[in-house]
Amino acid sequence: MLKRVLSVIIVVALCVGMLYVTAISGTAADVLGDVDGDTKVTVLDATAIQRHLASIIQLDAAAIDRGRVTGNDKLVILDATAIQRKLAGIIKVFPVEEVTPTQPSTAAPTAAPTQAPTVKPTEAPTQPVTQAPTEPDAMTPVKNSIPIYFSNNMNWSTVNAYVYKQSTGQEMSKWPGSAMKYLTTNNEGEKVYTVTVDVSKYDRVIFNNGSDQTTDTPVTKASSGYFIDPARKGKEYSGKYIAGVYPYGQNGEGNLKIISKPYPDGYNKKIYIWTPEGYNAKDKSKKYSVLYMCDGQNLFGDEIDPNTGLPTTLSQYEWECDESVLSLMQNGGDGIIVVGVEAGNPEEKRNHELTPNIGTVVSFAGSSYVNGGGKVFSDFMVNTVIPYVEQNYNTNSIRGIAGSSSGGIEAFYIGIEHMDKFQYIGALSPAFILYDQATWAKYLRAKDFTGDVPCIYFFCGNSPQDDLEKALYTNAVAMEGWMKTAGYPAAKMTTVTDADAKHNEGFWALYFPEMLSWCTGI
Repeated sequence: MLKRVLSVIIVVALCVGMLYVTAISGTAADVLGDVDGDTKVTVLDATAIQRHLASIIQLDAAAIDRGRVTGNDKLVILDATAIQRKLAGIIKVFPVEEVTPTQPSTAAPTAAPTQAPTVKPTEAPTQPVTQAPTEPDAMTPVKNSIPIYFSNNMNWSTVNAYVYKQSTGQEMSKWPGSAMKYLTTNNEGEKVYTVTVDVSKYDRVIFNNGSDQTTDTPVTKASSGYFIDPARKGKEYSGKYIAGVYPYGQNGEGNLKIISKPYPDGYNKKIYIWTPEGYNAKDKSKKYSVLYMCDGQNLFGDEIDPNTGLPTTLSQYEWECDESVLSLMQNGGDGIIVVGVEAGNPEEKRNHELTPNIGTVVSFAGSSYVNGGGKVFSDFMVNTVIPYVEQNYNTNSIRGIAGSSSGGIEAFYIGIEHMDKFQYIGALSPAFILYDQATWAKYLRAKDFTGDVPCIYFFCGNSPQDDLEKALYTNAVAMEGWMKTAGYPAAKMTTVTDADAKHNEGFWALYFPEMLSWCTGI
């Protein structure tokens, strides 16, 4: 996605990467967070920590000491995250500057783990909101202490859950974490383990056996079961595995219906409508909120289209939206209808449809982004898709809009253009880079943010091995600050980053539950 458009930035990013030598020390005065020794704290300092932990470069003792901004005994990935959060204005001071001696934080080891046996994964396996919705049909409150489950598809001899809070480093127990309790053996012959987590206190988990481990994985009220994707481990993830999510103990998978509606560009556009397990069209007393999403073709996998009886595996990796909603229901939350609108194909058509025309696109963008058709897509969503869903399904007045990459910028645009229609916006790895800061500032200044505005969840990865995601990162994490300058209430926004995350559905699936939980206040 966006690969050709970002070629210039990628070249620049690569050139920046080449400036690093085998070691970084610097001789400047000690400045907390100034890892590369240039007397300033910049995103390059966070990148230097990531590259050091991935064994790409070697920092000396002085650089490591300057980088330990979370107060850990050694340099850890949380230090890179803290630098990114401070640069984005999310935190005012580094955790080490406010941590008391009675709350030490020791993070997970970062050495590349030993290769674990490759086993077939389980069958897929088949920041609370400050102001949650307050209208009568708001979401049902969900308990804070929830059980999470881990299907041991890697046959680890021991299974630990290192649970902590990302913003402070507060731990449920020190590394390698709490020993998970064996619960049962599933139909795949995998042992399932469990532990209870208070998600009002902690929001991240690293599953591990003491050496092998997953990347930092969100744990929220929309989380339930986890497993490991054995195919995705390597240097690009600092030697860690990527976790997959699934709704533990859920027998049904909900229902997916695919319809088509005429699109103004001259073709029929597919609309994917997923209803959760237990949805009953005849029961008008039970109303459901609806999450509308761009790029509907990569939201659900291994679902059966009831109209054809055929599987609708739409991409190698998918958002696993259904799994997250079912997990939320496992923990006592309401079901949510998820509606995805497909993007145009081929990529050039998608680029056009999912690019709002708010000004002059940056000079390095391809022609398919110029004079984008984002307003047409937005009007189609608001004037065609939403009325159809609300006329044919049991819905309440709570709506969300979300997307990733080009879908992320389009979802943001739709939500801002129609703040009266949406209670929350999810912009994951958004392509805000298509416009410069001046263009965004002009667009935002023209909006009135004094009323009841949607909650907004921004997410972007910053993996040193993904030039595309790195290119998107700068504007993605800056947008919250630009919005504040334009008068958007800070309490209605959050920005989340992940130093291991790359530009793919696997990571968006991991952060989708957190987006859902944060934006809806559940």
